[in-house]
Amino acid sequence: MKKNNSRPTRNSQAQRPHSQGGARPGNRPQQGRGPHPAARSENQIPRDWRIVIGTHAINEVLSVRPQQVKGMWIRQGWEHSGDLRDMHELALDKKVKVDIKPENVIEKFGSSQQGAAIFVDGAPVLDLDGLDNFDKSVVLMLDGIEDPHNLGAIMRTSWLTGAHGVLIPEDRAVGLTPTVHKVACGGVEHVPVEETTNFSNYAEELKKKGYWIFGLSPRGKRSIFELDLPDKVIWAIGSEDKGLRVTTERLCDELVFIPQASSSASYNASVATAMALTETLRQHAPRGNRKKS
Repeated sequence: MKKNNSRPTRNSQAQRPHSQGGARPGNRPQQGRGPHPAARSENQIPRDWRIVIGTHAINEVLSVRPQQVKGMWIRQGWEHSGDLRDMHELALDKKVKVDIKPENVIEKFGSSQQGAAIFVDGAPVLDLDGLDNFDKSVVLMLDGIEDPHNLGAIMRTSWLTGAHGVLIPEDRAVGLTPTVHKVACGGVEHVPVEETTNFSNYAEELKKKGYWIFGLSPRGKRSIFELDLPDKVIWAIGSEDKGLRVTTERLCDELVFIPQASSSASYNASVATAMALTETLRQHAPRGNRKKS
């Protein structure tokens, strides 16, 4: 996952599907190379590192991938916050170096940073061959989501509904910004996000693996509740203002719609995604075991 927090100039080389897990060659800085984050300003953090803010998101990082944490900043006066004290204790328990910073420094990562930021070198990797291990599976194809709150909400829902991957465009779309991490509340640590310049490469490969692509569109002839969903599903979700691009619609096996009482507006992208994922979870759940305690 290349897309970073500061939206740098993008690599123009097209991404191709990866059949093996693990980091891409030359994409990540080596462990221990260069100064510790404590010696850097917020503008000197490597582009490939993820900047994570938000209490729940940071705690999830520390719980799931502490070995990939490069450091943590916490605001001055953290001792007076129960949440920050717990976070500080967890970081030390995971042997993560914690540095105290003025709040206005951490605030540059987002006004809702809640007093801490953590730097992560690594994320879940989409392993296309690994998808063969699932009898039932769902993947998302997000065609130009630009609002970080929408992407964050989608990542949280994807985690909770068991999605196995999220595809996003390299251009004209938000990446894994600090705000996305905060809104996702830890979901980014569990669902691989793959950036690509061309959805068609992935669509072709995934269709060979038995996936069917359904695009959410008001031009659909059937609602999502009329579908008898296959075991392997890809939901294609359009951008907030324009919906699916024509090129993405052509990749879909069928366009479908979500019923609504009024035609004067449309569902928020994250809400529409949540309904599609929930319906998939409902249909994929074994009969008699529809509720997880």
